[in-house]
Amino acid sequence: MMKNKTICLFSKQRLLQQLFIVILLLFTLSVNPATKAADFVHTQDTKIIDKNGNELLFSGINLGNWLLWEGYLMMGDWQYRTHTQFFNSIKKTFDGDIDKAIEFEHQWRLNYVNEQAIEDIKNLGFNSVRVPFNYNLFWYKGQLSDHGFQYLDRLITYCRDRGIYILLDMHAAPGYQNPGDHSDNGDSNANQPRESVKFWDGDNVNVASQVWRHIASRYKDEPIIWGYDLINEPVPQDGREYELLGSLVTMRNAIREVDNNHIIVAEGSWWAADVQKLDWMDPTTQTLSGINYRWDNNLVYQTHHYVNSVNDIAALNDRKAITDKLNIPLILGEYGETTELVIKAMTDWSKEHNVSYFPWSFKKISHHRTLWTVYPNDIYHAVKSYINNGGTPPPNAYVGMIDFAQNNIANGSAGIKFHQSFYDAVKPTPHPSLTAPSLDHPITEPRP
Repeated sequence: MMKNKTICLFSKQRLLQQLFIVILLLFTLSVNPATKAADFVHTQDTKIIDKNGNELLFSGINLGNWLLWEGYLMMGDWQYRTHTQFFNSIKKTFDGDIDKAIEFEHQWRLNYVNEQAIEDIKNLGFNSVRVPFNYNLFWYKGQLSDHGFQYLDRLITYCRDRGIYILLDMHAAPGYQNPGDHSDNGDSNANQPRESVKFWDGDNVNVASQVWRHIASRYKDEPIIWGYDLINEPVPQDGREYELLGSLVTMRNAIREVDNNHIIVAEGSWWAADVQKLDWMDPTTQTLSGINYRWDNNLVYQTHHYVNSVNDIAALNDRKAITDKLNIPLILGEYGETTELVIKAMTDWSKEHNVSYFPWSFKKISHHRTLWTVYPNDIYHAVKSYINNGGTPPPNAYVGMIDFAQNNIANGSAGIKFHQSFYDAVKPTPHPSLTAPSLDHPITEPRP
């Protein structure tokens, strides 16, 4: 009798377990990836599509010099200086105190892109921002780090409230993916030797993949992020260009372990200009890369184009022809640093060919080919002079530089100048919901 009761109890437990599994399965189906994916920007042939099924063209802007300093933007010259080199110079200015250098870097990141900046970008009609970041915001002493999320989380809140889409861009990758200072390549110099590029050596591709999986795991359910730009402007060592595509697939695979919602964005070789190295239908690319198939179903290719003549813009047509053949969208992720005539012609080309565009960049120190120029104050000039010429650090450098970061660089600060002519060269096509930007804010002249 006891045995029969035990069997009956066991059967009830099994029935309850099976019922629980059915309920869990029904719940899972109610929130399955297909349902989630409907809320995300995605690709459809050569178009980018919003959650309502409409074609989405990004009229965007780069948030350059925010999470990754560039020497020419911090110093106002064109000397080769990486983020790390500038950081070390600041640390030296602060009597070698690394904690003070870290605090200046932190205050910069809190204020250079603030809520007002995103509000201003929205009011100017832009609908997306591209966010260059250094991988080491998420990798520290050989382990994954959450350090960089504090800045991205704030940005996401600002952008979500205003309908501004975000493209995350690994601008500096482990081992340096190009010889430029903007990849934080401490092994390079002004001559930019390609042998300084070590991204495709050792464990670097794997580290980048871990970082991307870490980021994707956090943001897999965030629709305001529209894509992951795997590495900025890759320049493999001579003869190793066809290793690029395989490394992109490796990073993509790591992301897809945790996130099937977001678009994968891949840049061409040679500073993002050589899209042929990503052409899986090209016989040479097939043979030398080993990739002869479409390697993701939610894929965008990106190119950059810095030129000084309107006649040179036609080179974009060949790149567009490749992506049309592959039946995927092309975006223009960077252009600028030239005359406003050429910049406007690039913008017009993008609009004419339904190519999303992101000029470089929204704000710069000293330089004028931008939406806003930040003008250094006396203490900043003194620090620059010390970095360039040596001697004795200026007194109260730390207090002065913290004050500069907190009160001089944010949108809405006095002394930031808006450039109407640059805006006219990159402005989005007006649409019925767009109101003209205010002329008294943020368009302010610098104080005398």
